[in-house]
Amino acid sequence: MKTNTNNFKKEVYSLMSIRFDSVSFTYGETVIFKDLSFCFEQGTTYVLLGESGIGKSTLLSLIKGLQRPQSGTTTYQGCSPDNIEVVFQELHLFPWQTVYQALEMPLLINQTPSESRKKRVTSCLAELGLTQVQDRYPHQLSGGQKQRTAMGRGLITQPDVLLLDEPTASLDQETKANAQALIAAQQQRWQNGLIVVTHDPEEAVFLGQTILLLKDQGVTPISNPFYGSQQERDSLAFYEVVLQLKEQMREARQ
Repeated sequence: MKTNTNNFKKEVYSLMSIRFDSVSFTYGETVIFKDLSFCFEQGTTYVLLGESGIGKSTLLSLIKGLQRPQSGTTTYQGCSPDNIEVVFQELHLFPWQTVYQALEMPLLINQTPSESRKKRVTSCLAELGLTQVQDRYPHQLSGGQKQRTAMGRGLITQPDVLLLDEPTASLDQETKANAQALIAAQQQRWQNGLIVVTHDPEEAVFLGQTILLLKDQGVTPISNPFYGSQQERDSLAFYEVVLQLKEQMREARQ
């Protein structure tokens, strides 16, 4: 894999994947996943869709390697858990760090040389529309600016896979739509692996190339016919798919 720092875009030269084979995971007596088998492939956007408590965040932890399955195997091809980044719902922005410092921190930890560090942070700020607020602290930022800062901190190390846990849950409707458009645009630009957790069927249809509906202690893959469409939310058929997903989520609760 080679990185083009001029336009801050990852070019993929080798096939990368994360494969689950017969993975089972429990919390106490509660079975979350049983014999889960699925392959997450490079360059594809997956959305994990389901109600609260069904195991979406647990699956992110298994993908990242923060938790281990009780049985089954997880295989990383062309990537490693160390190069998978997670942006949590709480964002975890430090109040004493400016936007610039928040983006720079992962590069400092990785001991990236000073000149390269400056170029990458400057480029990432421009990509995410944060240049004008780079010297502000979290309490001086809007909700959308905080979300973009957290996303930039995840992207700055140019990860193999980016995991977003409920990235728009705390945003108002307008800011939420803008954040979703930003996520979609960055995926098109980077072509890295992207896995998004949500409980919102509309967000799932807007963002997901493949929607993974969590049900029956596993996942049901759903190919999204609206992925990549520019005007999908103007289509009645778009909302018909949303309604179908809502119905499937209700059935999964029963």
